[in-house]
Amino acid sequence: MWPSTSTENLPEYVVVVYPGVVRNAEKAIETLGGTQTLSMNHFAGRPLELRHNPKNLYTNALVSERGSAEKSFGGTGTVLCVVTVRRKKSDPNCVQAKVIGMVSTVYTFKSMCDFHYLPIRQSEAFPGCFENLVPKLIPLDLPGALSWWNQPENERRTPLHLPPYQFSRYSIPSSKLLCKETDFSPEKVKRKSAGHGQSLRSERKALSVTVHSTAEFPKQPTEEAVNDANIRCKNDEPHRLLQELFEERPMWTRVGILKKTRLDDGLIKTLLQKFAFYILNGPWGRLWCRFGYDPRTDPNAKQYQSVMVTFRQHAKIPERQRLKIVTKNSERPGHASVTSASSLAPAVPSTYGSLTDEHIDYTYTPGELPRVRQMWYCICDVKLPIAEEIVRKEFFAHSERADPQNGWLPPVILLNSPKL
Repeated sequence: MWPSTSTENLPEYVVVVYPGVVRNAEKAIETLGGTQTLSMNHFAGRPLELRHNPKNLYTNALVSERGSAEKSFGGTGTVLCVVTVRRKKSDPNCVQAKVIGMVSTVYTFKSMCDFHYLPIRQSEAFPGCFENLVPKLIPLDLPGALSWWNQPENERRTPLHLPPYQFSRYSIPSSKLLCKETDFSPEKVKRKSAGHGQSLRSERKALSVTVHSTAEFPKQPTEEAVNDANIRCKNDEPHRLLQELFEERPMWTRVGILKKTRLDDGLIKTLLQKFAFYILNGPWGRLWCRFGYDPRTDPNAKQYQSVMVTFRQHAKIPERQRLKIVTKNSERPGHASVTSASSLAPAVPSTYGSLTDEHIDYTYTPGELPRVRQMWYCICDVKLPIAEEIVRKEFFAHSERADPQNGWLPPVILLNSPKL
């Protein structure tokens, strides 16, 4: 045996690992869509589709997986070649082998073959035989499609045919036994709603409690939230600061918590779930409320009602970019309602400092320009005469429970809130 030493460029070949015994190559290629479809799908980078019965339009195709010859063998360095072998009749031991090409791409069919549906019915003219319904359901050629609606009513009548709306859900075999469920525990239902299989990503739970103004306010944190906060922060000092802060006042804005405690924003995000819950909307919206305290039953909670103060573009106020109240790592409930800056707005002057280096003041002081142009305040944190008068004045309560929209303040007071 002697090898060929030709140095000419060898053509590349494509291998299709057909999932079956091929007795007729032409029929096998026809099940893949034909030679022209094979070439188009290969050069377009699309997978091959195998239909064992190409004439049946109600079959689900078996989709191939495309890979290089090296990856198909697990990266072991195996090279696939197309070789021709010649033997001498006079001397069978004398063999000549010649490599005529290299295999570059391999198509494999590893997915599960789906069900096939045949649109047939029992024939009325020939008992025991079946009638093909495809010609009555779908036009088979262009002339038939153009004259499809011109057929007589008795010939155009299509028998009742309900094909399956869904084939197999998964393209690979499953080791799970599909049977009737007998375990309806919450843990089982939660795992089932996650989809097929098990996610390897670690679960990240949001342990902070968020409520609407009309919902029931929680009395105490969950045991899981307390344990998580104790595990994440072993130092007792941050716990003590937040405990004393909510004993001093039951409701705070997130900016106020950052300013008073001087703690890191990420640490506050971890510990707040232990001491307070977040109110989304209503008279006390955007505030963190101490567990066990309900401002809807306490008339003194009017001083904690939240108002939004906005400084719009004005000749006496220098135009600046709208800045976020907290750092970029803060959670969504704590950030300010900030609109996008104008593309023509100049950069922030350096005299205002960096928001990440110094906490923003949670109180509004007359004569001082806030570092942000839009921010939520508690009424007691607005140091203006009209706000101080609202805090001192006693208002007549029409009910033992605060109004869902106006809280403990009359609507006329809230209409004048833009003056704040």
